[in-house]
Formats: sequence, structure tokens, C-alpha cells
Amino acid sequence: MHELHAPDATFQIGRAITLREGSDVTFIAIGEPLEPALLAAEKLAAEDGLAVGVISMHTLKPFDTAALLHVARHTRALITVEEHSIYGGLGETCAGILMQQRLCLPFRVVGIPDEYTVTGSQTEIFNYYGISPEGLAQTARNLLAQEEAA
Repeated sequence: MHELHAPDATFQIGRAITLREGSDVTFIAIGEPLEPALLAAEKLAAEDGLAVGVISMHTLKPFDTAALLHVARHTRALITVEEHSIYGGLGETCAGILMQQRLCLPFRVVGIPDEYTVTGSQTEIFNYYGISPEGLAQTARNLLAQEEAA
């Protein structure tokens, strides 16, 4: 397990923490998927030379709208990562705010789709739904490739 936040990090309700700055793609993660997002960022930087940001959105309500808008204006693509239903969580919150602000950029929500979930360990479930470093890195590559092809 990696140390995700600096030992002197100050957690404030409703205030995101930027773990990495990035202009190519940024992961916004909540809960346990923060570690796979950080590992995916390291993988993309090392293997693809991408500038990958990671935001720890440790509270959903109140939501840090300013942090989302800042990163949306300074990155080519956004990927939200959560360990529960993709409906009513981090991804939909971000999508709603971005739409209301008329900010359009490549965007993906990674989480658990509306289906009966597979059973297994947390690692097995994360791997199945792409909430792994490899899965997230591939999601980022695909998203950027689609943006470049458009």
C-alpha cells in the first residue's frame, strides 16, 4: 500500500486534495479507488510520458466545485473513479456541474454499473470493473485516443 496523502496533509470537509498535477488527463477519485488511480497515473507517466493529475475528492457533500472547475479548465480529459454505483455519486456530480458550467471535455465515469455485481475479493471486483491501475490506465489511453481522433 502506498502513502496516498502527505503525513502533514490537512483534511477539510468539502475541500479536495490535489495529489498530482496533470494537463493530459486527471483522475478524480473517492474512497478506496484513490490508490489505483494514483498507480495508474504513475504508470501513464512512466510508460506514455503523459502528465496525469490525481485529485482526492474525499468528501462528496459538500462538494468542492472550485477544485473540479479548476482541473477541468487545465486538463484535456477527466476520469472519475468510485467503488460503488455510477449513479448518484462522484461521476454524476461532476458531470452535472460541468454541464451547468458549459465545460465540455472528454469525460468518463468508472465505477460499478447498474447490474448485479460479481462476487469476489475487493481486488477481483476492482479488476473486473476496471478500477485497477491497468484498467484505469487503459481507460485514460482510450479516452485520449478518442479525443485525438475527433
